[in-house]
Amino acid sequence: MNRFYRIPAAVVLVLFIFVASRALIHALPGDPLETLLAETGTHLSRELLRADLKLDEPFFVGTWHQFLAALHGDWGSSLLTRRPIGPVLLTRSLNTFLLSLTTLLIALSAALTLAFFSICRFDFRGGESLRRVVDRLCTFQSVIAAALPTPWLAPILGYVLAVRFPIFPLGNHLALPAITLSIPFSGLWARLLRDRIRETLGVFGETSGPAQAARGRGIAEWKVILKYGLAPASGSLLAYLGTQLGALMAGAFVTEIVFDWEGVGSLLVESVLKRDYPIVEAAVFITATAAVLGTFLGDWMQWKVDPRLREQG
Repeated sequence: MNRFYRIPAAVVLVLFIFVASRALIHALPGDPLETLLAETGTHLSRELLRADLKLDEPFFVGTWHQFLAALHGDWGSSLLTRRPIGPVLLTRSLNTFLLSLTTLLIALSAALTLAFFSICRFDFRGGESLRRVVDRLCTFQSVIAAALPTPWLAPILGYVLAVRFPIFPLGNHLALPAITLSIPFSGLWARLLRDRIRETLGVFGETSGPAQAARGRGIAEWKVILKYGLAPASGSLLAYLGTQLGALMAGAFVTEIVFDWEGVGSLLVESVLKRDYPIVEAAVFITATAAVLGTFLGDWMQWKVDPRLREQG
């Protein structure tokens, strides 16, 4: 099955998000020219400024020109500083990417560990009790992850780990934002992995044929789980990771503001408050493109990993 037919749909989706965000920005009260004149104190002609900012064009014509320019990497200039947006946006995007990558590594490591210990059958005394405790921990953490939103969790962790017990710096440091973001995702991913591996291996007492045969040959339990449980379940995990990129970006916005991390999220909020519309449009475009590409990449990776999907095509 050729899955590249989704590329035009992804482009249309990004265009729709770009148009919607631009419409909301222009619907805000106030005139961007008034903001520019008030902030800079310039005495340039209003008509020249309107033409320079392409505000003299009809809405859809100007939006289309801005979208084409964004596709070519031309983000324009800041409304307030009149400096190019590209260098600032690149630096902030790299910071957000670093935060997202660190969060993924922490969350995946925790999820794999929890899922493994909640399924693995230990031979030593008390091993089954340990498995049950970890299994319940997976369920509990996934419920807590759904009940505790990032805007509430970030200030609490900041107070506990930086103020009450000064383990990490509070601001402009990668540790606390990454830990805050990884807690909800690790619980959800651990439960997803546990359920998928159980479906593959079978519920305890009803072990699937290949896994039971491997155990009969004396293969170690952790090798059985990795080969006959985790490998077949990795396709679902990859697809789920792609679809969660949008949620990760949204959570990063909050943590960047709370912990003073200079990423795209904090840049977007600062620009909205200052009504620096060109930066807002560029940040929305980058965020929407990353979310759509993440979903597309996750779907493509699942298709590459799972041979059943390739056989259907």
